Amino acid sequence: MKKIISVFMLFLVGLLAISAVSAATPLDEKLRYIGVEVNDVSLSSTDARNLEKTEELDVIVMFSLNESTDDVRVQVELTGYDNSDKSLVEDETDLFDVKANQVYDKKLTLKLPVRFEQGEYSIKVRIDDKTDSITVLYPVWIDAKSNLIEIKDIVLSPENEVEAGRALLTTVRIKNRGEQAEEDVKIKVSIPALGISASDYIDELDEEDGTDDSTTSEELYMRIPENAESGDYTVKVEVTFDDGDETETATTTIKIISAEGEGAATPAETTKTIITAGPSIQDVARGGAGVVYPVTISNAGTNAKTYTISADGADWAEFRISPTNVVTIAPGESKAIYVYLSAKETATAGENSFAVTIKSGETVLKEVSLKANVTAAATSSWSKIKRALEIGLVVLVVLLVILGLIIGFNKLKGSEEEGEGKEDSQTYY
Repeated sequence: MKKIISVFMLFLVGLLAISAVSAATPLDEKLRYIGVEVNDVSLSSTDARNLEKTEELDVIVMFSLNESTDDVRVQVELTGYDNSDKSLVEDETDLFDVKANQVYDKKLTLKLPVRFEQGEYSIKVRIDDKTDSITVLYPVWIDAKSNLIEIKDIVLSPENEVEAGRALLTTVRIKNRGEQAEEDVKIKVSIPALGISASDYIDELDEEDGTDDSTTSEELYMRIPENAESGDYTVKVEVTFDDGDETETATTTIKIISAEGEGAATPAETTKTIITAGPSIQDVARGGAGVVYPVTISNAGTNAKTYTISADGADWAEFRISPTNVVTIAPGESKAIYVYLSAKETATAGENSFAVTIKSGETVLKEVSLKANVTAAATSSWSKIKRALEIGLVVLVVLLVILGLIIGFNKLKGSEEEGEGKEDSQTYY
């Protein structure tokens, strides 16, 4: 009897479990509402929506269930592209509990691969619980913009902080993400709070080709005013393209150390030394002998002073300072220092900036901004001599040939005249 009761009880427990499972409401019947937005564009499950290609697609999934449900997860995936490299474009949330009749919005991100072409795709949205799932497909058409430039990086030198009165060099890395090539792209870097700026042009940027190649600007030179106060300053970069109709901006921060800080030049020290420089820009041949920038230092003080001269800010050139980079100047005297610059074979053609710094002890007295217009490699002196010798040799050979022909013609003519004379004499006799 006890065995019969035990079997009956087990049967009832199993029946109740089966009833509980069969009574569970499917997730699609629990769903009251679902909506999806991508980059602020509302999607439809029936009609394809246009999206502009960006590095990331910001997806917001909004939904509501009519029953409370535990351990819910939302997943999104971009389908319809060649993922042979095994890199799925997908994202998902952590598990969370849902209360009945409340609207939830979950933010997810789809990072597009670099080699991603415009075309028709689908965004698959999936909502899971412990026992069931719902999947909805949203067709989209992803377009690449005709004109789009991305500012990938801003590189400062010095990187973190700069003293007032010294130079700040900036290079900007950009990438053409558009479908069209760009010409005359203007890059402007500025510190608005100080009213200083510098600009450069990139002649041409090819359209996006599926690689992640970037283009780096020339070094943009800005001299921090000597009266700049200490603090953090915003460095702003503006890239203008598409015939000036489009602009992309980005910012970074640089810390400036006031000239009144330790090691800075005081007005009295500066006025006692007079520094003048020769031409601020010269032409220099890439790989050639180089050019000379004269710098004159006059000691207007009452004591002898020792000065240190250095040239920096240019990895495209080699420097030499003559007669020496450390000079001692007596009161009331002046000395000329010569900065020799030669452009490396790898130097970029066009205007390139560098700075010559004059210090007295640890005090920076002046930083002279100079430029070099780098041109194509010049022909060496030996090459010129060699060319002249080759031309001279050719001319000499031609002259010898002409002289030989003249002598040959004269001998031939003499022989003919002699032969005619003999014939006449025989006839005469």
